[in-house]
Amino acid sequence: MYSLLIPTPIGPLFARATFQALLSVELLVLGEGFPERPNKLLREVSKKVDRYFAEKNETFLELPLDYTDFDARRVALYEQVRLIPLGETRGYAQVGRLCGLSPRASGAGMRASPFFLVVPAQRVIHADGRLGGFAGREGVKEWLLKFERSR
Repeated sequence: MYSLLIPTPIGPLFARATFQALLSVELLVLGEGFPERPNKLLREVSKKVDRYFAEKNETFLELPLDYTDFDARRVALYEQVRLIPLGETRGYAQVGRLCGLSPRASGAGMRASPFFLVVPAQRVIHADGRLGGFAGREGVKEWLLKFERSR
């Protein structure tokens, strides 16, 4: 397995990958004590994260994700969310309906996503405009949406 710490304005990201696909991207509180063993894919992820925060309209769509052991509806949910354009939002019910999931199930799927930023969970909100949860980091969700909309 390969891994890399990626500094960002919102905190360090820790990315893990196989030779072929991304396994996870996590937002960390501290970026210490995480072993790094980068590969070509993780260097590409780092470049794309840098481009995203440099306001270069990076979408991460071409990054391969490792969906081993994910059920088909969860894969469909993540792929649907990856298509939401920068700065735009969709409701939990709206994305869930496209994947055969209830709003609650789509919220649970987003909460369980191991692909921070690459599957842009910040773009999925409640139908009434409330941001909803973001694994206890609602301020990060709000910051990311403001950042994307300011482009």
